[in-house]
Amino acid sequence: MKKKSLLLATLFAATALVATGCGGDDSSDEEAPTKAAYIEQADAVCTSTLTEISAIAEDLPNDINSPEVQTAITEEVLPRYQDELVELRDLTPPEGDEDSTASIYDAVEEALQKVEDDPSALDEEDTFSDANQQAQDYGLEVCGS
Repeated sequence: MKKKSLLLATLFAATALVATGCGGDDSSDEEAPTKAAYIEQADAVCTSTLTEISAIAEDLPNDINSPEVQTAITEEVLPRYQDELVELRDLTPPEGDEDSTASIYDAVEEALQKVEDDPSALDEEDTFSDANQQAQDYGLEVCGS
């Protein structure tokens, strides 16, 4: 059980970090939400991803380097993170926060590229550290926690 907990913790931490890629489409005609509303919307997306990643991780061994885990990261986890990033980018950020949120999701894209290049990078603390710090500084609660 402890091994499963470690793998789940790794995947959850990465999910929270990846989920920081919040931004928005500047061409949207939607009225910009308040920061609190934006954080609530982003956190709802992140919560959904945490649930999905939990289901994926449940059946995996607790060895980031095992072929089964590497395949799951490449074929299931990474695509889910990429989809989440698209969902988060589709959110309209609060007025004046466009640059802050763009910087967060740029950092997330860089981290995702590292994971795509080497799935074991998902287990390295520094892979998402920049995105995580920016998300926390921005005030995201589930995303980047």
